[in-house]
Amino acid sequence: MNKDNSSMQMDPELALRLLADGAVLVIAGVPVGTEFGIDLCSYTIGPDFRGVKMIPPGVHYVWCASRGPYGDAAPRVGFVHFFHPNEILVREWDNELEELRPRQTADPELERTRIRKNLAQLERVLAPYDYRYVCKWKDLTGSVTEACVNRCRPELGTIRTNIELESCTDADRPRGGADNISKRNTAAKLLLDESEMLPYLKPVQGTAPRFCAVPTRVPQNSPPADVSRHAIDCIAAVDILFEKFEQNSDALIEEVQLAFVFFLVGYSIESLDHWRKVLALLAHSETAVSKYKLAFMKYSEVLAYQLPHLPEELMAPTMHNTVYKDVRELLVNLHAGGLMVNAERLMKRLAKQLNWHFEGLLDEDPEEQPVIIELPQ
Repeated sequence: MNKDNSSMQMDPELALRLLADGAVLVIAGVPVGTEFGIDLCSYTIGPDFRGVKMIPPGVHYVWCASRGPYGDAAPRVGFVHFFHPNEILVREWDNELEELRPRQTADPELERTRIRKNLAQLERVLAPYDYRYVCKWKDLTGSVTEACVNRCRPELGTIRTNIELESCTDADRPRGGADNISKRNTAAKLLLDESEMLPYLKPVQGTAPRFCAVPTRVPQNSPPADVSRHAIDCIAAVDILFEKFEQNSDALIEEVQLAFVFFLVGYSIESLDHWRKVLALLAHSETAVSKYKLAFMKYSEVLAYQLPHLPEELMAPTMHNTVYKDVRELLVNLHAGGLMVNAERLMKRLAKQLNWHFEGLLDEDPEEQPVIIELPQ
């Protein structure tokens, strides 16, 4: 995230062109001192701040974090929007929820028309979009379409660090097979897994990002003979994932990019979890690389831009880091699946930016080699 508070220098002719074509975000009523951000840039709101101008067309993430009386910041609350050229978007501050909401007015179109007519007078209270970071943002979101934004954002529009949860009714509470589970087995299960004693919660309707469900590598109720096969190469699960997008790999790449920026900018835990599940699945199938070559070419390029933005706790190049471990497995399968150039390009970028090195990448793992057992004479 940008923490640079220095002023942005721009050629006057370029500024006029961006001002003519860019979108405008107008916000009203946000308290002074509130943290505000759009994409990779963050600011502290002053008394004369009323929004952002010169926003380039495309997907953008806007957030606010209120400040307490002792300077402590609340979790970020934001929304994602696909801006069109010359669009005017109006948001206002909700004092009760301490977040931005759509403008509560009888005629939104009339208000936007008035703002457009008086835009020249509003320019002094509108901050310019910081174009120093537009290339990085395009690298992270270049594939995201408006259809993807509409499909994945929460129904209520607001994205929070953690989704809102509510207790299930007794009728909705999951239950096991009472006929097959004895009281002794139930007690043993509670002793072994304390999470079974916690109340069962579900997301409040409309608050969670609407990503696709990622299938598990090993399908439930798989016969023992198939468990090892699925664990070694989870092509069956990858096929199910691509079927959800009707074999359109671009839609999957768009969703991966959107989920990552939901986490990167909005700190959305659910979005990070979705991004991790997709990586863990795609990294473990050599057959899928050969079958969906174009998708894996694009996915490796997307990861090259995303991985340097990971939090520090996920950057350690050790086998205890599951992200590093999955990326290593993905590189092995890219080589085996015929995408050596893409694998080498990703490796070089990670070595340069994260100091990730993958010595002995193509050597056989001793744990995966067959065990030879000598039978007695």
